[in-house]
Amino acid sequence: MTKRFLLLFSLLVSFTYAQESDFLFGIQIKPIIPNAYFNASNVSQDFNSSDSTLYSFNLKPRLGQSIGMNIRKNITNVISFETGINFVQRRYKLDVESENVSDYSNFTIRSYEIPIQLLTYVRVSDKWYLNGSFGVSYNVFTSDIYSEGEQNSFFYQNTIRRKKGQSSFIANLGTEYRTETKGYFYFGLSLHRPFKSIVRVFPEFDDGINEYNVLAPSINSDFLELNGNYFTIDLRYFFKTEK
Repeated sequence: MTKRFLLLFSLLVSFTYAQESDFLFGIQIKPIIPNAYFNASNVSQDFNSSDSTLYSFNLKPRLGQSIGMNIRKNITNVISFETGINFVQRRYKLDVESENVSDYSNFTIRSYEIPIQLLTYVRVSDKWYLNGSFGVSYNVFTSDIYSEGEQNSFFYQNTIRRKKGQSSFIANLGTEYRTETKGYFYFGLSLHRPFKSIVRVFPEFDDGINEYNVLAPSINSDFLELNGNYFTIDLRYFFKTEK
């Protein structure tokens, strides 16, 4: 997966520098911030096993990150087109409480994102600009995920992708400092909102005596549905281009 990302990265860099000077190439890092707004907070649910034992689950987002690169093409003096590729790591913690177990499992959902968006900007001073953008992104999820409890392997979970490739709405607000000799420096905030849920998380328990949800994933299995929304702080740098 890392080799594929580096290959795509290299191809996009080569393409950018082969074009006219109104193309900009940039790199970015976007910490993913756990946030209760935009429906990106905890998912909690209780289920009963076949022997009526109550299992309580709490699935909550943790700090993640998105790293990658951007290509910007000017369309007019105030509108630009942006695309690129990012490697995204959404991190989660699944807690379980019951009379049989008290444990948690950490896991990471990895994906590649290709955003396509329109950017508009307003010049507020000699070198400062206010930016706003919106568009869609196509996301490729690398695999289903299995993880075990931190305290014992009797508790485990399987996270199953709804589809390998899925689309999302994206929006961004930010500010940019532009120089002629050192490039552009950007700081902003972004929202990533999939059009449908991205995965289902199937928690399971089997200690040889007590069982819960061990036939998952099946038609009647219990699961927690994850919408995959996230909020980021965006840090970007666009390299200086020769005129």
